[in-house]
Amino acid sequence: MSVPRTLIWTPAPTAELQLNLHRAAAGPAALVPVASGTVLLPRRQIGFPAALRLAEQVRETGAAALLLRWSPTAEVWTDGERAGSTGSARRLVGLLRWWRLDARPEPVDLPADVAEVRSLVDEGRADTWVTALPDRAGLPINTVLPVVPVTQGGLA
Repeated sequence: MSVPRTLIWTPAPTAELQLNLHRAAAGPAALVPVASGTVLLPRRQIGFPAALRLAEQVRETGAAALLLRWSPTAEVWTDGERAGSTGSARRLVGLLRWWRLDARPEPVDLPADVAEVRSLVDEGRADTWVTALPDRAGLPINTVLPVVPVTQGGLA
């Protein structure tokens, strides 16, 4: 199974979210400015409990945050009030969190720009860690999302 991916969307402006996450020493993550707010891409190996804590930190800034965790066969989402899952989502959250999730037949509706970020993540064109400039990495410059790094912290 491939590594599950996680994103957190908030309507908060990117600069405000970056400042507050730095103050809270929360991260590492990449922030992607989108028209509907900001998409936060945590480190690849983040666990579900750590992602929930990071989403809570994001909610303190933006008043709202939607956490989405997915793999090719499953999806889990929560906005802090409601949660749901599709597929065999238990592997995405672990046994301790599973009882709090209600399986739902349809995944959560994402703003179109957030769905676009998710598809770029699935294609491998939006990664938290950029090791070289896109032209040196063999990618056209316009295939990499504009990201703002949050390098401090490390929610465990």
